[in-house]
Amino acid sequence: MLKIAALFLLLLNSTFAQASGSFQLWQKGFKADSQLQARDIYVYLPPLYEQQASTYPTIYMHDGQNLFDPTRAYLGQTWQAEKTLNYLIENKVIEPVIVIALDNTSQRILDYTPSSTSQYGGGGAKLYLDMIVKTLIPRIEKEFRVNHTTDSRAIIGSSLGGLVSLYSMISHPDSFGKVAALSPSLWWDEKFMIKQLERSKFLAKKIWIDSGSLENEILNDVLLLESYLIDRISASDFKTSIQNGADHSEKYWAQRLPFILKFLFPKK
Repeated sequence: MLKIAALFLLLLNSTFAQASGSFQLWQKGFKADSQLQARDIYVYLPPLYEQQASTYPTIYMHDGQNLFDPTRAYLGQTWQAEKTLNYLIENKVIEPVIVIALDNTSQRILDYTPSSTSQYGGGGAKLYLDMIVKTLIPRIEKEFRVNHTTDSRAIIGSSLGGLVSLYSMISHPDSFGKVAALSPSLWWDEKFMIKQLERSKFLAKKIWIDSGSLENEILNDVLLLESYLIDRISASDFKTSIQNGADHSEKYWAQRLPFILKFLFPKK
């Protein structure tokens, strides 16, 4: 992970020889359940999608506002997801993928947390993931040329988005074969998720968890979760990454994204 910053600068300064993929608004005000707030959903189609007949893996990503558009991102910082995807696909580092970016809402805490607490409320993650699995995925798989297998679906998020991504293995164990949780909020509800995963019988085929070295409690929790998972999944399919000097922000999640994508969907 020592070369993360150098690779990220290369991505930012790179140019593309062919038509690049892009995030486009797919559904304005998507609302699949009366208990959930409406949200916009953007879809990234890889380079040459329209010119080819291939089918593609899919990645479902939370906090869509922060992924690619600085005018909508928190503090104007994004994950640089569009540029990173284009660079990695064009340079054959990863296989081409379709990405579904779900905006958060004012009910972000409710949507992304698996249990309720007296201090913060929450506890709506099952309903939110039901929406993705039962309504959104079928629509995506009907409208776009995607692979329909569990191993071809990934779910990625940071902070509380990382928490809900990990929870998908508990609530919908057959839906996502690959999970990445960046700086996950494992402190939630007295480490509820760590306890759940410790005794879970099912894990995704590939799991990535990470933290910045400056994230204190999150770092300790990530290492604790690693101790419970490391003997239950092969070394090639489980990755714990600690980024030196990184704190809890989109800036550093953007720097780790290329390595996550390469881990989840390496070019064969």
